[in-house]
Amino acid sequence: MDTPPSPAHTNDGQERSHTSVYAYAAQNSAQEPQELQHIRESTAKEFPTEALKMVSPLQGAFMAHLVHTQKPRRILELGCFTGYSAVWLAHALRSCHQTRDLLSPPRLWTCERDPEVAAVATKSIVRAGYSDTVTVISESADHALTHWDPAQKLDLIFIDANKSAYSRYYDMVLDRDLLCENGQIIVDNVLLHGKVHTTADSPEMTKRSIYTKLHDFNRH
Repeated sequence: MDTPPSPAHTNDGQERSHTSVYAYAAQNSAQEPQELQHIRESTAKEFPTEALKMVSPLQGAFMAHLVHTQKPRRILELGCFTGYSAVWLAHALRSCHQTRDLLSPPRLWTCERDPEVAAVATKSIVRAGYSDTVTVISESADHALTHWDPAQKLDLIFIDANKSAYSRYYDMVLDRDLLCENGQIIVDNVLLHGKVHTTADSPEMTKRSIYTKLHDFNRH
């Protein structure tokens, strides 16, 4: 899942085509709820240089569709930032589990290693009305996976944390048997502006390039 490509990453014809396709898809998909729009706009103002860490509204709608389709009850998100994607997932969780189950209520845990950003995410989630569904873990993704109780199986894991560690996260999930039967893993940025497949094998790309690391994960 990726945000629409920026002009810096495409030629003019490609950029117009991709933007047009994205706009069409967005217009014909589930629309962004007001509480999510507030989080997105607040994040853009408070973190203007980091706002691209958020999934796009179209990506959020797609993930919500997956939740509606699969009806998971327990979700772990690795990489919370300000809570935008977490609230998209929680919004879908609540709507597809409208009958209250006191023994096994739907839950989402989301990790943010920066305590200040985690505090912002917590406020966003409370303001949006999902504090009864979402728990912000102010720890790294590595810490969360290492300390997660394997007996508490997860239905869905969304990986959107340190791109260099994607392979490690994936292996930890499988090695520690954290997913329930038929559980799913969703991974963000695997194409990253459409540059991973075109640049990862280029001799100009260093081994430390983010594109190379994502390419390595895709082949993992």
